[in-house]
Amino acid sequence: MHSPDEHPSGVSRFAFVAGALLWIAVALSLFAVWRNHGRDVAPVLQGTPSELTQNTAAVEETPSEEATEASTASVKLSFPARRLPDFEFDECMGGKLSLEGLKGQRWVASFVFTRCTSTCPVISRSMKDLHDRVVRSSPEVKYVSFTVDPKYDTVEVMKNYSEIWTTDHENWKFVTGPQQNLYELIVNGFGLYVKENLGESRMPGFEVAHSNRVVLVNEDGIPVGTFLGTNDDDMARLRRILTGRDEFPEPGPSLSFSSADGSALPIQIQVIPVDDSDAPADAPSASDEESDSKADNSADDSEDDDVPKQNDSSGGPVGSSDSDTGSGQQVKLRSVAEHNATIDQRLPEWAAALPPVNASLNLLATLTLMAGFRAIRSGRKNAHRNLMVTSFVVSTLFLICYLTYHYALGKYTGEHGRRFDGSPVASLVYQFVLWPHVLLAVFVPILAIRVFQHAFAERWNEHRRLARITFPIWMFVSVTGVIIYGMLYHWPWPAEAGSQA
Repeated sequence: MHSPDEHPSGVSRFAFVAGALLWIAVALSLFAVWRNHGRDVAPVLQGTPSELTQNTAAVEETPSEEATEASTASVKLSFPARRLPDFEFDECMGGKLSLEGLKGQRWVASFVFTRCTSTCPVISRSMKDLHDRVVRSSPEVKYVSFTVDPKYDTVEVMKNYSEIWTTDHENWKFVTGPQQNLYELIVNGFGLYVKENLGESRMPGFEVAHSNRVVLVNEDGIPVGTFLGTNDDDMARLRRILTGRDEFPEPGPSLSFSSADGSALPIQIQVIPVDDSDAPADAPSASDEESDSKADNSADDSEDDDVPKQNDSSGGPVGSSDSDTGSGQQVKLRSVAEHNATIDQRLPEWAAALPPVNASLNLLATLTLMAGFRAIRSGRKNAHRNLMVTSFVVSTLFLICYLTYHYALGKYTGEHGRRFDGSPVASLVYQFVLWPHVLLAVFVPILAIRVFQHAFAERWNEHRRLARITFPIWMFVSVTGVIIYGMLYHWPWPAEAGSQA
C-alpha cells in the first residue's frame, strides 16, 4: 500500500505535480518555438501615404517575395556621375587596396572604427548579414570597411577586428591609412560626414563622429546609392539590388519624377541652405552617433515632412531614405544588435568560448542525472552514488564557469549578459523558459548539498524524501540551461525584442 501522500511511483504527490507542471511548461515552450521558428515578422513601414518615397521593397526578404512598387507618386534620387578619386590604403591582411584594384567590380563601402561603442558594431553586423545573404547568389560583390580612426586602428588592430566579423578576407576588406587621405576620400569622394571629436565631445567609444551610411559603388568606381547601415529597410533594399531582384542604380545628374499613370507630377521642393560651419545633415552627434540627420530633429522639418531632403552642403550626393529614427521596435532592434555585437567585439576569446562549455556541462549533468535515477530504480546503489557525485561535480564546474563568464562580461564589456534577439512571440517563449530556470537554479546547490548530507549520514528516509523534490528541479535547470544557450546563440529568430541572460 502507498501512503496518501505518495504517488504509485514512490514520488511524493507535491514533487510529482510540481515536476509535471514544469515539464508541461517546457513542452509548451518547445511547441511554440517549433511553430514560430523561421517565421518572419511583418515589416514595419514608416511614413504616411502622402510622403514621397523611393520605390521600396519589403523589409524582410523571402524566396517567393517580389519587389513592392509604390502605388502613389514617387521620386527617384540619384548620384551625380562622379568617379571616386584614386586611393590606395593598407589592407589588414597584408598588401594594398586601391580603386584601380576594384575596377570592374561592384562593391559596398562602410565606415567604422574599432573603439566605437555605438553604431559601428551595428553597421558591421549589417555588413556581415549582407555579405552572408548575398555571397551565394552574387559572389563577385566586394565589401570594404574603411576605418575613420586610423590613428588607433593600425593594420594589426583592423586585422583583429576583421576576424570578429568574417573569414572571407578575399571579398571583405578592412583598410586603414593616413587620416587626411581617408577623410578626404570620405568627404570629397563619398560625400559623407566624418570628424574627429576633440575636447569635451571626445569620450571613450566616441572618438570620431561619422556618417552611419554604407555606399554602393559600381564597376566604374562611381557611387550610385547610399543606405543606412543601422536601418533594416535600407539594408534589405541594398540586398535586393545586389542579388538582382531590384534594378541596379544608374548614376545621373538630376532628380526624376513620375506618377502612377505616367502623367506630369507637380511637386514643390524647398531647398534650405546651411552655413558652411554647420555640421552636414548626415552627421551624428558626439553623444550618441545614432542620428544620421540633425535636420530630422529641427522644427523646420515638421513643415517639410512630404519632401525629400538632400544631403549636406559639402557637395555630397543625394541618395536613399535619410530617416534613421524609425519605430520604437526598430530602435529596440538596433539596441539589441548593438549590445550583442559589442560583447562579441570586446570579449576575449577564452571568455567567448565559455557559453558552449557551460551548455556542454549542463547537458552532461542531465545525462548523469538520468543515469543515476535509472541506477537507483534498478537497485544499483554504488552506481547511483557515483553518478550523482559526478552530476554534482559537473554542476559545480558549470557554476564556476558561469560566474567566470559573467565576471569577464563585466570587466571587458561593461555588460551583464547577452540579450535574446527574437520576435515578440519567441521572446515570450524565451522568458517563459528563462525565469523558472533562474529562480529554480538558486535552490539546486542548497537542495543537492542537503541531499548528500543525508546520504553520507545514512539518513535514508530523509534522503529519499528530499531527493524526490531535488531531482526534478535539478533536471529542469540542466535541460533548460541547454535550451537557453541554443536560443541565445544558435536559433535565428526574426529580430525584434531583447532579454538578458
